[in-house]
Amino acid sequence: MTVRFLRRTAASALVAAGMFTGLGVGAGTAAAESPIPMNRCWGVSPYIVDQPYAPARLFGWQTEPGRIELSLPDVSSLWFFAGGYRSDVRLDWHNRNTGARGTLTDSVTVAYPGSGVARFDVRSGPGDVEFTVSAVNSIPLWAIPTTSCGGVVTVW
Repeated sequence: MTVRFLRRTAASALVAAGMFTGLGVGAGTAAAESPIPMNRCWGVSPYIVDQPYAPARLFGWQTEPGRIELSLPDVSSLWFFAGGYRSDVRLDWHNRNTGARGTLTDSVTVAYPGSGVARFDVRSGPGDVEFTVSAVNSIPLWAIPTTSCGGVVTVW
């Protein structure tokens, strides 16, 4: 009975030690992906009878000072079975602290949820970075622009 109790106690202590060690691993300068709110963009899908193009956030993560990776994942189409539609996305940014500016573009296929994520590698330098997103969504018959949306993210 005593041996069984000691084995359980030792096993519990080993599991607890592993859990506490795991909590400390990964502590460093890399930041986890986090949502960055922005005012909502609005756009009609080029298929008309579809979900609207209406993202309201970006996701961002940093692995080094002065640089942030941004992604725009919250768009999809009910027409994924037809191949979706093309979205040419533009991101304009302005570092309020340094005055640096830039424009980045990405072209993606908007289809099934989670596919067609526009990604941007913003090398703005540290500071408060104001960004504006816009897109032109198209199928072979026509193209429809969206409204602009934007927000501010602090880059360390």
